[in-house]
Amino acid sequence: MVDENIDIDKIISAIEDDEVSDLLRRKNAYMDERKRTLGTEYYVSKQFWDRMWENEWDALAERMNTISEESEELDNVIIELPTIDYDGDTLTLYTFEDFTLMHNQGIFRDTKFLIDKKGKWTKNIVNEMATYGYEHIKTIIISREKYLIMREING
Repeated sequence: MVDENIDIDKIISAIEDDEVSDLLRRKNAYMDERKRTLGTEYYVSKQFWDRMWENEWDALAERMNTISEESEELDNVIIELPTIDYDGDTLTLYTFEDFTLMHNQGIFRDTKFLIDKKGKWTKNIVNEMATYGYEHIKTIIISREKYLIMREING
């Protein structure tokens, strides 16, 4: 049953007002931060900086609108990562960049896997992987490419 005393237009208007005031608050905070960053030089050419920052804000807003429109159109994409059978294990092969992205998103689940170092120094990769809680077990060569077998420390 619908309450006839509820004015839907007033509710929508209040929501829109909140969105507008939030946007204005963000814009003012952005402008204030830019002024603080620039310091006293801002007051030497105030109109120039205000105009420049307005243009920056408009460009950022346009980019954000484009991104939100594009993200509405995106579907989930299933990524098929290559696997390699080695010593009785089927190990998934990740580039270091893919590993980092997945780990930082909290979606990385493998405890033993391969890293394709893509020309990076093994020492640097091993040290970086240790910060994520993984240790280097062995380096293997398949089709003239070096891959690092990694496993979760205490995993």
